[in-house]
This record gives sequence, C-alpha cells and structure tokens, in this order.
Amino acid sequence: MLANYIDERCIRTNVNCKNWQDAIRAGADLLLQAVCIEPRYIEAIIRHHRELPYMVIAPGIMLAHARSEEGALAVGISIITLAEPIIFGSELNDPVKLVITLATTDGEKHMELLASLMEFLMKEELVGRLMAAKDVAEAVTIIKS
Repeated sequence: MLANYIDERCIRTNVNCKNWQDAIRAGADLLLQAVCIEPRYIEAIIRHHRELPYMVIAPGIMLAHARSEEGALAVGISIITLAEPIIFGSELNDPVKLVITLATTDGEKHMELLASLMEFLMKEELVGRLMAAKDVAEAVTIIKS
C-alpha cells in the first residue's frame, strides 16, 4: 500500500514552479531534506529527463527518478501538485500537474514501491482528487483511502 511509503513531510500541494526543472527540484528537495538522496540525485533526474523525456508516464503525471547509484541514500517518495500545470516535453502526456519523485537503494525495494505506486495510479478518481487536493492533510487522506 502506497501509504506505507509516504511521509507527509514529503508532500506539498499547489507548488509554484517556473519550468520543469523547478518542478523536479521542488519534489526532489523534499527527499533531500528527508536525507533520502544526495544533491547529485536531483541533477541526475534533470539530466535523464533532458536526454529523453520518458518520465512523464501518464497524462499530467511525472515520475521523477534516477538510478540508485546516482545518489539515493534511502527509500523515499515525494509527491507535489503544481499550482499551474507545466510542459515537460511529453507530446502525449503534457502538461504535468502531479510530480512524484522516487528514490530507492535496491532493486527489490524499487519494485515494491513501484508496484504500490502503480496500484494507486490506476485509480483514476483518486489521482484526480490528489491533483486537486488543497492541502497536505487532504492529500494524505486521499493517499490513505
């Protein structure tokens, strides 16, 4: 269950960002503050997205991540909703409103977290409610539901 991986300190709603790089940094900074990643992990995400924008996985949803050896220190996930949707360069899935940032330290944990996240993301009504959440408390309630 996704709620098992969520720390409400790693959730923000209605975040103002100027561009996709700011949005990636906003989500990853929460994992940096939680000591789940090193600063170089953020730059790796940005570099990977610039090279190939495959991380916009569904309409309005960015799944930001890098390889564990690029600066992941612990398993963590952050979730931010953007005040205004941003273009990330995905022809099919722009603009992005929800940025989910993952950090994992090994393949097994990575698969567990991804499975839990995908289970949640398949529930379109919950994802829509999460994108519209007004504050962290509402977002946490939606994730736990």
